[in-house]
Amino acid sequence: MRTLGRIVALCFTKRIIPPILLLLLSAAPACNWFRDFDFARGARVTGGNPELGRKQLAQHSCGSCHTIPGVPKAEGKSAGSLAGWSGRSTFLNRFPNTPESLEQWLENPSHRKPGTNMPNLNISQKDSRDIAAYLFSIN
Repeated sequence: MRTLGRIVALCFTKRIIPPILLLLLSAAPACNWFRDFDFARGARVTGGNPELGRKQLAQHSCGSCHTIPGVPKAEGKSAGSLAGWSGRSTFLNRFPNTPESLEQWLENPSHRKPGTNMPNLNISQKDSRDIAAYLFSIN
């Protein structure tokens, strides 16, 4: 461990950047692994506006029940977290996680799943598309 520490110290005091570190640092900006959101993907997949979707999630108080990354005060615990939404294959263990299916759910949840705890918030088609764009932007 001491040897490794000396090598690291030498590299930085002599301003020598190891090639592997240089390679990683140059590749990081092009890689979504280090980002929490990919708004371009959300917009491309849904045709909506992720920034407007984030605002709609806050306006409809979705965070009072759900934890939603990037939405201020969205730390609800009574419903599932929406973190990592874009990586899910289904939601509610029955619906395919596609923009169309999510938009239909948002517009009328009780029609899609009678008896659901999620209230009908009268979300318009445009707003549901924007909300879907935001959720599909979450890595």
